[in-house]
Amino acid sequence: MDEYRELISVLPLDTVEYAFAYGSGAIQQKDENKAEKMVDFVVVTKDAQEFHKANIAKNPQHYSLLRLLGPKMLEKIQCNFAARVYYNTHVNVGKRKIKYGIISYENVKQDLLDWRWIYISGRLHKPVLDVIKPKDDMCDLVTENRRSALHSALLLLPESFTLKQLFHQIVGLSYTGDSRMIVGEDKNKIMKIVEGNYEELMRVYEPLMNDDARLSVMSPAKVIQDGSTTAIYHRLNLLPSEVLNQIQKNMNKAQKRQRDAEEVIFSLAHRHDVAATVETAIGGIIRPISFSQTAKNAFSAGMTRSVIYSLAKMSKFLKSK
Repeated sequence: MDEYRELISVLPLDTVEYAFAYGSGAIQQKDENKAEKMVDFVVVTKDAQEFHKANIAKNPQHYSLLRLLGPKMLEKIQCNFAARVYYNTHVNVGKRKIKYGIISYENVKQDLLDWRWIYISGRLHKPVLDVIKPKDDMCDLVTENRRSALHSALLLLPESFTLKQLFHQIVGLSYTGDSRMIVGEDKNKIMKIVEGNYEELMRVYEPLMNDDARLSVMSPAKVIQDGSTTAIYHRLNLLPSEVLNQIQKNMNKAQKRQRDAEEVIFSLAHRHDVAATVETAIGGIIRPISFSQTAKNAFSAGMTRSVIYSLAKMSKFLKSK
């Protein structure tokens, strides 16, 4: 952990509420060497403009030529487009390379509670390293986000399954509809995360499973959930608001009717295509955001860094095929 704190200590941290490291450079994945990887960070700031102002003064080399637009314009680029994250990538700190995304507290709150973009929330479905510890309110948001991930994953699973199958669904949620999983990402990524982090996933999700009266963990090889219409209706109602909005929109469009969310959810709970409907809704949120945030990342990184990053991703993708 000290190594990761040292890596992020090059940033101005006065406005930072929470910072975590994620990805294969920070979290162990099966058959991967962390020491060889670029380390990915997310920094949550209470004042994005002030963060960029201080960071440009301290680390101008972290930015592309966009820094010339000034901190006010960088805040607008960060907070008004795609998943509301601004990334600086391929930054050299000592012997390691880091990539860090900056997001405002209000935007991260929206994503964790409502799954507005399923971007930072998706990263926090999985184990991360808390480099700057979250305060109580942020802890509550992270826990609520993971509870939503558990409900979503359970709606995608049958009445009986294994813990590994559950974790595979949870980890895979944020890749649903992500264009990078078609070209650009390691095809075995979800499996590698689950295999490399099984104990940590247990630590994170066991308390949430224990709190769920409709779920029984008999053994790692046998988990049983209540598959009744009442239980499904209950879980559907606990999904984040953006997922429910997407379900309502999709079902009304398919059936050429205008019904309110409560009527749509009640109707869905009685159908046999709940899993497909929920998965389609989640993918419908992630798909356009993955395109727009990838374009935004290339824009903020600059041409040279974008090419280097894309080539590295493509190399990983080809090795996994």
